[in-house]
Amino acid sequence: MSRATLDRIRSRMLPTVVLLACAALSTSVTQAAQFSIDAVKAAYLFRFAQYVEWPEAPAESPFVFAVIGAEDIAVHLERLLNGMTVNGRHATVRRVTRAQELEGAQVLYVGASAFDRTRALRAIAIKRPILIVTDDENGLDGGGVINFIEVDRNLRFEISLNAADRSGLKINSALLSVAARVERRPQGALSCPDGDPRLQRSTVCRIRMARLDVGRGER
Repeated sequence: MSRATLDRIRSRMLPTVVLLACAALSTSVTQAAQFSIDAVKAAYLFRFAQYVEWPEAPAESPFVFAVIGAEDIAVHLERLLNGMTVNGRHATVRRVTRAQELEGAQVLYVGASAFDRTRALRAIAIKRPILIVTDDENGLDGGGVINFIEVDRNLRFEISLNAADRSGLKINSALLSVAARVERRPQGALSCPDGDPRLQRSTVCRIRMARLDVGRGER
């Protein structure tokens, strides 16, 4: 059986394999705990990558998920990505601690415990075509393209199209349609106003509320 055939089979099986964990994202955070919230987030990182377009890269180069400050998520990602590909490229996980280790990375997940101490690293990452995924109430303001949030005790995520544009990334409308919030700079405005980030997004930036079904097949 060819490698391409095996990849297609694994891709079809993935929603079933992670269904219990990912189902938690349409239930409460309390219920999600029994499935391991880290496993759920790892599954989402993989799914996010399938709905984002990066600048062209050599087909033989690996697709790198960089992780900082979240060892449990890195472990779950490694298990999930075993033998998998993203955009036809072998997927791998890399633990990072310094900016130099971001070279060649497509996704950077910044764990909640690492957000405050990674300002310098994030400042460098935002200048590259890297999908920065954060886990902090100020994640989008801190450079995140996608940020995990809790809405009515449900684990959800928000997206900043400003950040995606800045990094040269294109996000598929299918992912935007199921984000809890989508932040876009209003026509003609230079930025969202200063103040509480939640107030900014509720009064100036566009907001969407929906649920994400991670059991969908690949594009």
